[in-house]
Amino acid sequence: MDLETAPLLANRNAEESERTTSTHNPPTEHARGRLIREEHINRVLPVAFTASFAIAATSATTVFAYAHLMCKDPANCDEQERKPYAGVVAVATSIANVCGVLSVGLLRQWNTANPKFGLFFWLTCRGTSLLFLVAGLMLDSIYVAVAGRVFEGFATDNVLHYTLGAVYVKSEEPAMVARRFGTSLALYMSAMSMSPTIVTLLPDFGWSFGLAIAILGISLIYVALYVPTVDCATGRISDQQQFQHSLKAWSQRTKSILKSSRTFVRGPFTILPGMAIFLYNAAQAYLFPAIMVHASIRFGFTGTENGYLISIAALTSAIYLFAIMFAVPKCTKRFKTRPQQREDSDRDTTGARSDERSLTRRKSDALYALTSMLVQVIVLPCIKLAGRPHELYGLVVLIALGLSAPSFIKSYAVTSTKAKDSALAGMAIMESLGGLVSPMVLGAIQSFTNEGMVFIVASCLVAGAMLCLVASLLYR
Repeated sequence: MDLETAPLLANRNAEESERTTSTHNPPTEHARGRLIREEHINRVLPVAFTASFAIAATSATTVFAYAHLMCKDPANCDEQERKPYAGVVAVATSIANVCGVLSVGLLRQWNTANPKFGLFFWLTCRGTSLLFLVAGLMLDSIYVAVAGRVFEGFATDNVLHYTLGAVYVKSEEPAMVARRFGTSLALYMSAMSMSPTIVTLLPDFGWSFGLAIAILGISLIYVALYVPTVDCATGRISDQQQFQHSLKAWSQRTKSILKSSRTFVRGPFTILPGMAIFLYNAAQAYLFPAIMVHASIRFGFTGTENGYLISIAALTSAIYLFAIMFAVPKCTKRFKTRPQQREDSDRDTTGARSDERSLTRRKSDALYALTSMLVQVIVLPCIKLAGRPHELYGLVVLIALGLSAPSFIKSYAVTSTKAKDSALAGMAIMESLGGLVSPMVLGAIQSFTNEGMVFIVASCLVAGAMLCLVASLLYR
């Protein structure tokens, strides 16, 4: 079927419904939320892998690039160089985090109208940030390099998950929403586990930027050729027309961040999961940097060993997610003792069965999220007790089981409300705010308190996230 006649978010029912609506009233969010075909969603999933590969390929080399610009010996900055270098890294990180929060409001309208444009925007901004960094290295200018963090802020991993999630929540099969989130995160973690190892084979750290730019460019071409175009009105307008339509809609809502945030004051169905993901990310965003600092001080880990930590954690999380998304459902169906009953043609019975399945999915998402977080609550305080490197590696494997929690929390939140786009945007904002707070809180604690206190505080934050999710379940 031709892609232009079968757009990503368009079907005949949607078009007929919109024709009966007044031209002065735009399509409602709920109406737009049921228009994605499964075959089109599958085309978006590879972007999670390639984008993650590009992120992981440059995460460590970006910091080293700053050292290359700030220090005479990048591998060993002297005392006079360390403070300015640390300040540059802190400023660059803060710029990216602030832009990450703002970008959710910017992308909300575009992702609702045309998720394909959201993917274009993310890939372009991420590639542009790397081009600025390469230009900074060529010009020997730290200012040019840091300026690229503005674009990186518009293309953080949280923004990537939000942009991809804007597609997943519009699935024609609600039962697949949680599976899409989990599969996407599993692909993301798989690429993250592979990328650092492959980068070590490159002749120079600068090659990692070229590799990442090439991967992002290929991803951009893939999205342009294989991901169909969205059309909220007729299903056949061009990308340029859709962009103008989306830009006009966004300009009329300059306070879109506040609009998305208002989703969380409408009731505990959204505010409690939102607080859960905020507390969770407040612990997670700085957790692995804290672990790497601890490992460097306690065991003398270098960048190579720290890279192993990240790869092990990402690989473990990917395997765990693939098991939850595919192995567990198959085993559940296989060992079912009660035969599947035939579908009743009566609408009321069908609706009741659909509501029951939806409730079961929400409870399953919440259960998986709580189980994942519980492991971290127990294991995090034990990091201080690790006396040997192999013990730390073992603890990191267990901690990695909790990295899947965000996908389950998001799935639980968006399936608990009809305003799925607003809920997803609000969740992305709360997640970004958690990432903004995390280095300030945990970084300060690690700097000014005893060695293991940061992990105890992180455990308490995750426990708080669990309580919010439990409260949401009890309220329903």
